[in-house]
Amino acid sequence: MIFMVWWIAIGVVTLIVILGAHLLNLKKESSTLRELLDAANPNRKKVIYRILNNILAPVLGSVFIVVAWPVAIYLKAKELFPRRDEESVETEREFAVENEHLLERLSVQDIELREIVHDPLGAVSSLAFGHLHDAWNRFVNNLPEGAELWSFSALWKTPWSQNELRKGYVAVHDGKPGAYFSTIWKQIDEEA
Repeated sequence: MIFMVWWIAIGVVTLIVILGAHLLNLKKESSTLRELLDAANPNRKKVIYRILNNILAPVLGSVFIVVAWPVAIYLKAKELFPRRDEESVETEREFAVENEHLLERLSVQDIELREIVHDPLGAVSSLAFGHLHDAWNRFVNNLPEGAELWSFSALWKTPWSQNELRKGYVAVHDGKPGAYFSTIWKQIDEEA
């Protein structure tokens, strides 16, 4: 019985230390990130999701730390003090449009004519890119001076060896592709 009391006491102290370390390192979630996450997953606004994410998950995590504190200490130490060979691991390669992905040079007007959404039910406004029209306008307004717009299509292999098809429009400045606006981003079978 004494052993169990000590085990739980050490677990509670570990929980407090890990929670304190987490709160010290916590970076505030920006409103832009919150908006992007809400747009990507509309379920985040539902009450059940908020209960699961904001109450149930932290409670279960806390219980786990109190009960299995040696594992929690090991994981936190591994996070705070990575091995030297882990630091030298190549960072994950991010998608970027390359010159061989470019298809054709287009004007803003040509692109907007191509991308008008025709919804017979009227759920989407008949504007270029539909619901993403404002995002498209921000993309166009932030283009560098003298940039050209090109369409692109790229086959991309993710770090998890999944094949993706990515299409859209990219700003080409001084012959180099830069910022891009995605219109298609989907996984494809290897046979395709």
